[in-house]
Amino acid sequence: MKEVKIKDIKLNPFEIIGNGWMLISAGNNKSFNMMTASWGHLGALWGHGLNGKPTAEVFVRPSRYTDKFIKSNDYFVLSFFNHEQHKKDLLYLGSHSGKNENKLSKTKLHVIFKDGLPCFKEANLTLICKKIYKGKIKKEGFIDKSIIKEFYSSNSLYNAASWHNVYVGEVVKIYNA
Repeated sequence: MKEVKIKDIKLNPFEIIGNGWMLISAGNNKSFNMMTASWGHLGALWGHGLNGKPTAEVFVRPSRYTDKFIKSNDYFVLSFFNHEQHKKDLLYLGSHSGKNENKLSKTKLHVIFKDGLPCFKEANLTLICKKIYKGKIKKEGFIDKSIIKEFYSSNSLYNAASWHNVYVGEVVKIYNA
């Protein structure tokens, strides 16, 4: 992995997050966890023009073990992979809890620590994010109420009774493979 400047990154966030997925990880070399996500945002926030902070926004249910690590640490990491090559691993990491097992050991991925944070040797792109905001998705904020039924009701496909926490991180370092 080598550090690159943000101006040198060319990517389609709709593709790498929505279709390619990502791993959200947090913690340190003693204790960490990761989860697969296909929801998130990349962009600029809280500034004007070229002075906007480069930011990543992730959505994590409080019931997810990874949420504990994001809450208790100043940084989180977003790792992006060749989706087809690592689909099986990403599916496993997104459907099993690190609270119950060493789920990483059931995959072909290898953790490495950059700046003391859990990253992955196989990632094509890694974003180190300094947590700058935490909020919560709230029922009263929805204009399109059908989203509540689909993603937040107890009978939804996602069997989701909890509202996502929202974390905004300033992208402070970027690593390419």
